[in-house]
Amino acid sequence: MWVTQMDRTRAFANRAYLEFLGLPYEEALKFDWRKIIHPDDVSRIIRESLSGEAFLKPFILEGRYRRADGEWRWMRSESQPRWDPAGQHIGFIGVAHDITAAKQAEIDLRGHNETLEGKIRERTDQLRSSEAQLRAILETSNQYQVLLDLEGRLIYVNAIALADVKAKMDDLIGTFYWDGPWFVRYPAIAESIRAAFGKALTGQTEKFELALNLPAGTRHFDFAMRPVRDENGGINGVLSEAVDTTERRQNEDALRQAQKMEAVGQLTGGVAHDFNNLLTIIRSAVDFLRRRDLPIERRNRYINAIADTVERASKLTSQLLAFARRQPLAPQIFNVANQIESVTNLIRPLVGSRIRVGLDLGHEDMFAVADVVQFETALVNLAVNARDAMDGEGEIVISVSATNEIPALRNLPGKDGQYVAISVNDHGSGIATQDLDAVFEPFFTTKEIGKGTGLGLSQAIGFARQSGGEIRVISTLGEGSTFTIYLPRAQPLAAETGGIRVAQDALQSGRGQRILLVEDNHEVGEFTSELLRDLGYAVKWAKSANDALSLVNEDEFAFDLIFSDVMMPGMNGVELAHWISDKYPGLPILLTTGYSTALADRSTSGVELIRKPYSVETLARALRKAISVGGKPA
Repeated sequence: MWVTQMDRTRAFANRAYLEFLGLPYEEALKFDWRKIIHPDDVSRIIRESLSGEAFLKPFILEGRYRRADGEWRWMRSESQPRWDPAGQHIGFIGVAHDITAAKQAEIDLRGHNETLEGKIRERTDQLRSSEAQLRAILETSNQYQVLLDLEGRLIYVNAIALADVKAKMDDLIGTFYWDGPWFVRYPAIAESIRAAFGKALTGQTEKFELALNLPAGTRHFDFAMRPVRDENGGINGVLSEAVDTTERRQNEDALRQAQKMEAVGQLTGGVAHDFNNLLTIIRSAVDFLRRRDLPIERRNRYINAIADTVERASKLTSQLLAFARRQPLAPQIFNVANQIESVTNLIRPLVGSRIRVGLDLGHEDMFAVADVVQFETALVNLAVNARDAMDGEGEIVISVSATNEIPALRNLPGKDGQYVAISVNDHGSGIATQDLDAVFEPFFTTKEIGKGTGLGLSQAIGFARQSGGEIRVISTLGEGSTFTIYLPRAQPLAAETGGIRVAQDALQSGRGQRILLVEDNHEVGEFTSELLRDLGYAVKWAKSANDALSLVNEDEFAFDLIFSDVMMPGMNGVELAHWISDKYPGLPILLTTGYSTALADRSTSGVELIRKPYSVETLARALRKAISVGGKPA
């Protein structure tokens, strides 16, 4: 394996690479591999290599190379382009394996297959006389070679097929192939072999993949069974062949793992970069706030900067969770047209007066089921991207239609069903063909530094997929783009009912209501207790869900509300909420978390949730709403 830089030198090479060249590591990195190509192959390989590199797509080369000991070896290499976090091409990563034995066998068999079929056509005594020659051909092959008569009984098995099951030819000759030691533990595979033999007798060639657990370990094979014909075209035997593809699969898995780690590195670098920027602002503002002589105007400015930065950090984590499809959603049925008209009032000032926002909502009301807040966020992200693509001037058209399918996209199969398609069209700069799939990757952006995080589209596609939908992009460079969000279609509610409205005095302090705080972290528990008391609530602090249950079981009327964190050792907050709801349905519970798989996996469970980080205003509203819902006077 190796990693190539733009100057064609290696940035990395593994031990097998060094041993093949017979060079120390530093010399191997600079060595020109073209010097060891066989003269008969050099022009072809260089031509194919340049062609593969030019298209920046994965490509495969096969040819002969001189090993350090002077022997020519057939090698099969697979190369894949590498990209930096900005999407720039920075070289290639490759893996090669030695296919000399397979290539030699292929060459031998290519020249002798007709000889093999001709020998089968001859009389038995002619077959015996040429058996030594035939065996010599088959025994040099690294493929399983098994010859069957017209009843499916074994006539011949080559050495490699015998070695992998540690069997002897004399013990197998005359037995049925599908009863052989290769398939004894796999009745279903044995039946498939028998069926393939039956088709071969009708003149068909059967090919499929197999995975067998043999004494040598689990091995993967490309399997084929084909008829053998005599000089008159009649079938007088069946040949079974199997090529061991285990090493090739392992090399392919290693390459995929390397690509995966590169993607993880890109994601980690992007997250670290953005969060370090946010932490720098907070740290600097805190340092200035420690100064006693700081004027009140500057003090307020630094406090506002911290609050704004926390909001940006919260948005960044929300986008990451949306991309990973791990955000806790609150899906509900909503009128798509009404929601688009509502969010358009926000989009118009965002895109500016020089951009017209047109709506094509159709004549039929259509309802979708999804998280409304995340839907609005995704729509705003698409509109802002459209604005930037048109350089601040042009027209954005948002349209709605019904569809019975999601088309096949990005190597994913299509899906049938009832969906609402929401399209955002612009006439901007468009997207290059090679970037159409990459635009949804986290931190991929074509904007200038500081103009965007590269998370808008990844958040949108994460939301769509978590909601059971998808996003499609159609674009022509220089002519514009159309992004279409597919969401599951739903039947309208019998009567539209709004949620319980929070009283206008929601920001007022509590009125002595009793809150049971459940928090295992000591510092967070102390701070939250003080915050709740400042809001006017009486607070009892339990440091685990079990402690909270003990207090509630002693007196279920001792508290007006339970305020619990989600992530705790033992019973988590979601489990606590469901336990309380089942046993004490009149006792409201409010959960809080920054992220929890428990919530992401149970997004429709009806658990009331306030997401971290929250402001005092948001907490006050959530507490009063939860107490009101629980039937207590607000």
